[in-house]
Amino acid sequence: MKWSKAELINQGNQELTINEAVTFDPTSWAADRLRDLKNVTVTGSGHYDPDLQRFEADLKITGDMVVPCAVSLEDVIVPFETSSHEVFSFLPCEEDEVHVLKKDVLELYPVVFQLILAEVPLKVVKSGISYPKGEGWEVIREEDYNRQKKQEIDPRLAKLKEFKFDD
Repeated sequence: MKWSKAELINQGNQELTINEAVTFDPTSWAADRLRDLKNVTVTGSGHYDPDLQRFEADLKITGDMVVPCAVSLEDVIVPFETSSHEVFSFLPCEEDEVHVLKKDVLELYPVVFQLILAEVPLKVVKSGISYPKGEGWEVIREEDYNRQKKQEIDPRLAKLKEFKFDD
């Protein structure tokens, strides 16, 4: 997924097909929320416009990421799928959505990696996990807490339960 400007020009007006399995060096990310990437595949197509000196790519990225469980810190495999339309320019450009290339080489790996990082969930809890608890305390799910809170009666209003209505 790396092409020189000359290769793109030689491609002519033909659409470039992308279908590649990608691996990333684990030292390339410093994100503690991402532990590993597996089965990453990039598919899509791209077209080079020699007049504008731009390469436009429609990418679909799929794979599995390994992230830590928010409760136990155990590895959790989370499948992901993302699509993106990316524009690369060999000329200086003011547009925010355009990747300006410094050299005459187009490389998709950094952009693909940034798209994957955008898919990393903020918090993952492994299914079937037993939450820690001790004497007088326990960790519960937010849904359970909200359910308990709804069932709990405000002590200031507890006396109203004793009040009898006349029919």
